[in-house]
Amino acid sequence: MANPTGTEPGRSARSAKWAVDRLDSRERRFSFVAAGAAAGFGLLLYLYETEDKSFRLAKGQLTPQTILVLGLVCGGLLCGATFLGRRAPVGFVSLFTFLLFGTSTIFFGLPFLVLAAWLLYRSYKVQKEATAKLRAERAEGSSSAAAGSRNGSRPSSGSRSSTAGSSRKGPAQPEANKRFTPKRPPPPAPKPSRRERKAAGTSD
Repeated sequence: MANPTGTEPGRSARSAKWAVDRLDSRERRFSFVAAGAAAGFGLLLYLYETEDKSFRLAKGQLTPQTILVLGLVCGGLLCGATFLGRRAPVGFVSLFTFLLFGTSTIFFGLPFLVLAAWLLYRSYKVQKEATAKLRAERAEGSSSAAAGSRNGSRPSSGSRSSTAGSSRKGPAQPEANKRFTPKRPPPPAPKPSRRERKAAGTSD
């Protein structure tokens, strides 16, 4: 039986998974901006820390050259993940970029943390909506199938009336008697009375 919604259940599941995994147009724009920001922040921190004569590395802090290289690498990875169009790689690279810039300043790393959290929330929201839509389509399809089976098992009033009418047409056929009853013999003729016999003898 065809699905009343016009979409096959397997195709609906694949489209739902596609919507959960793939970036939309707005997420792509923000991801490209984040890729450019990663490279720009790496270059900005490199120039600032190398030009500052009083700059000293703190414990656990990366060198300006390392920040520059990692910033360019993270920018390239974000750009490639955005071209790929998958939410999970973009969120993972964004989280890694946050950890990179968080060692120098939380101000530069915070936007990437926000992007990763936003992509995670968007993935959860789209998955919830797609699951609810898929359940509604399946429930509608099962109810339509049950209604069709009930209609097919019960004959309509028109068919019942036509069947009854066709059974009433034509001469009534006698029903066969299951028990055989023999015919009774005819009663014997009555004996003539004495008067009738005497009258018959006189006439002879």
